[in-house]
Amino acid sequence: MNKVKISLVLLIIFSAYIFLFGIGKMALLDPDEPFYAETSREMLNRGEWLTPRIFSKPQFEKPPLYYWLTIVSFKTFGVNEFSARLPSAIFGILGIVGIYLLGGLLFSKKTALYAALVMATAAEYVILARACVTDMVLCVLILYFFLFFFYAYLKENKKIYCILCSACLALGVLTKGPVALILPVFIVALYLLLKKDLKAIFRFPMVTGAIVFFAISVPWYYLMYKTYGHDFISHFFGFQNITRFLHPEHKIGDVFYYYIPVVLAGFLPWSIFLPCSAIEVIKRDKKEFKGHLFLLIWVAVFFIFFSVSRTKLPTYVFPLFPALALFVGRFWELKIARGVEGFDLGIVLSGILYALSLPIALIVLYIISLKKYTELCPAILILGIPLVLLYLISLALLLKRKMSLFFASIIITFAISVIPLSLYIAPKISLYESSKDFAGYLVEHAKPGERIGAETDYRRGIAFYLDNEGVIDVHNHDVITKFLLLKERVWCVVKDKNHRLLYESIRKPYQHPTYVVNKFGKKVIITNNMPEDGKFIKKRSKYEPL
Repeated sequence: MNKVKISLVLLIIFSAYIFLFGIGKMALLDPDEPFYAETSREMLNRGEWLTPRIFSKPQFEKPPLYYWLTIVSFKTFGVNEFSARLPSAIFGILGIVGIYLLGGLLFSKKTALYAALVMATAAEYVILARACVTDMVLCVLILYFFLFFFYAYLKENKKIYCILCSACLALGVLTKGPVALILPVFIVALYLLLKKDLKAIFRFPMVTGAIVFFAISVPWYYLMYKTYGHDFISHFFGFQNITRFLHPEHKIGDVFYYYIPVVLAGFLPWSIFLPCSAIEVIKRDKKEFKGHLFLLIWVAVFFIFFSVSRTKLPTYVFPLFPALALFVGRFWELKIARGVEGFDLGIVLSGILYALSLPIALIVLYIISLKKYTELCPAILILGIPLVLLYLISLALLLKRKMSLFFASIIITFAISVIPLSLYIAPKISLYESSKDFAGYLVEHAKPGERIGAETDYRRGIAFYLDNEGVIDVHNHDVITKFLLLKERVWCVVKDKNHRLLYESIRKPYQHPTYVVNKFGKKVIITNNMPEDGKFIKKRSKYEPL
């Protein structure tokens, strides 16, 4: 077995450990993970493979590829957290392989290895590889499109690579829609334009590629249009793609610089070395220009496009992370190979940032825990001690300019941290951010036929864990008031503050008593009738103090 195969095998084993260890220990986090899991579960229950459904109704927020992957996982391993997250983990592993192969094409095998290790231990990559969301699948399909493009561009057998490029684009369009086609193709075209080699396009079998792309991607869209007509077009293309680009869907994030802190935080701990990597790019000779130029275009297009978009979410720019990993991987190869002599501005900047990073991170995490996750505070203090010791060792290696050992120490520290994060920290966070335990309470106490309602943020999780498509969306004052006024017993999962607001509404305060029967964090379960066992945490009414 040659060195390349050995490296790939070791990378697969390492990334499988990082992405798969304990992924079933944490409950699905509201509201996004249960959205994809519940849609997949309902499609599975109905034997429905074409129309994504949630709460028994068609929904066109995303195309079906991720649901298909999750359905296959559910059929294989059962409906649970592990199987819901498995598709993302598998694609995360494939992404590490893809980065290694692309790094070898553009730079060298050592750069490829360092870049793959960087990507496998970057915070947001790890989080999304362990989450039931579509972002990892999209990112990896775009990565492989670029990989196959360079195989087609630099090698002889262009037809097979062109077909693979088209397949990746088509599957991307079946994952998140037209953005998976527009941005990658624009990046490649801009790269060829700046290289003054647009004529290279005509060396590719474009007709064959187009046939493959349309054969894979178009049938589902055609069937949805044929079945749902204008409703599908207006919601999927109109609202999900055009309206969300032109108008902000969320109250926060509508600023141009939104993604600067998002990228820096998401790429930790390696964002610390981005200044060094930028300096190295400036210093490199023309032999590496093709690789650096492509990576710069890759980063710039995704960053600018989604910065211009009015609706912003942290994961939108995630597909640029592999490019950052290749930048940083190239930096590490050069520094480890040449060593550090004399004054090195990049290393000085990185040393300062690294020295500040962990203390700041622990302080911020502790403050957040005090406000949101109080049960985590003791764990952060206890687990922080060995983490600080490992951090001090790696900092000492950096100060002594032992670059290879310093790099290894970061990887080892991260690998060790996966164990407590997966087995203790993440499950504790899920107590606050998941509806699983509340669903468990309802399983024990709600009788068959009794109706259950939940606020929009919690409704998907409650439905998934109850295996109940009929959970009512009590999304505003009038709806929840009408629901609670029913004569039979009903149950509601709401924010505690919204329960108080029922009685504080100036326009139409609720007049009848409700009973808080379960409470954790910001959430409460309330019912409109006295519990049969007489047990409740608090009674609220216009006569009772709030």
